[in-house]
Amino acid sequence: MKRLVLLCVLFTAISFAGANPIVENLISRFWFEEDNVLKIELSRFFHYYNIETVTYLDAEDSLTFVITPDSLEFHLIQIPESCNTPAQGYFTLRAAELTDDTVHWGEGLENDLSPLYDTQCAIQMLYDNFNGDNVYGWAKDISPSVCSSQYCSARFTLQVICTDLSGLPVAGVSVFHSQSGWGEFNNPIITNAEGIATDDLWPMKTRFWVKNPLNDETVFDTLFFAEPSELKTFSVQLPISVEDSVLPSATGKLIINPSVLNMNSGKALHIVYGQKISGKAELILYDLKGRKLAATKYTKKEVDWLLPKLANGIYFVRLTNDGKALGTAKLIVIK
Repeated sequence: MKRLVLLCVLFTAISFAGANPIVENLISRFWFEEDNVLKIELSRFFHYYNIETVTYLDAEDSLTFVITPDSLEFHLIQIPESCNTPAQGYFTLRAAELTDDTVHWGEGLENDLSPLYDTQCAIQMLYDNFNGDNVYGWAKDISPSVCSSQYCSARFTLQVICTDLSGLPVAGVSVFHSQSGWGEFNNPIITNAEGIATDDLWPMKTRFWVKNPLNDETVFDTLFFAEPSELKTFSVQLPISVEDSVLPSATGKLIINPSVLNMNSGKALHIVYGQKISGKAELILYDLKGRKLAATKYTKKEVDWLLPKLANGIYFVRLTNDGKALGTAKLIVIK
């Protein structure tokens, strides 16, 4: 019986190790101090493997440092008068038994990082990608004093605004994103009733893409660097009409009466939606530029809505429920 238990424990340990392999790296983080002094924090693997030397390589230098194994998990080396600058550069660390680790930074997206500004610190983050693999990516924090090894305290906000061909917001659109070019995370953010999707992410190289909700084709795809505390806003116009703006999951039809309104004779609309609604429902009035002009709660199957004074033109009435668009109707105003 004891032998069976030991075999089960051994099998579990082997399975766990296979599913969660240890990913090794040499560079934990780096930053610049006054007089262009480059400081590099070595990873914990120098301590784990009792590595005693590390070689630093850049465009001009090849320097070997002696590392004294002790109880510290992280070691720090510094390169005085480095040929690298906060604006651009690269270097490689090399140690026996471990794979070389190289980082590039600068303006181009071919780099791992954008230029380091002021007191910024570059951190090598470990996380899981869409395929379940452990991967590294370079993020930025405002200074080495607020971050630590493999931990970034900073975030940036990604905001994506989706509209249709008429400029109206489109709700329920999936915005996919991944960072540092690794895999495709299956965690899309969804646009709300205003057509806006937001998420807080690490300040690092980021890709996001948007698919047409009607045919699942990618209509927007971009890659960019993000800075700590930055609000990064993108506007995406989907190749769909007002009638298509309601996603296929809609179960009812929005009817307004009259659909042609004479503001001199009255400002009331009678509105009917063909299905029962639970949750927070709202009617929103937009103009052709997608600007929100008025809104009212929708609590019954039918409602009479007294609109504000409107100029001649075309408008749209949209019904939303908990941020999801259920129906859109066109309204023409004449005098």
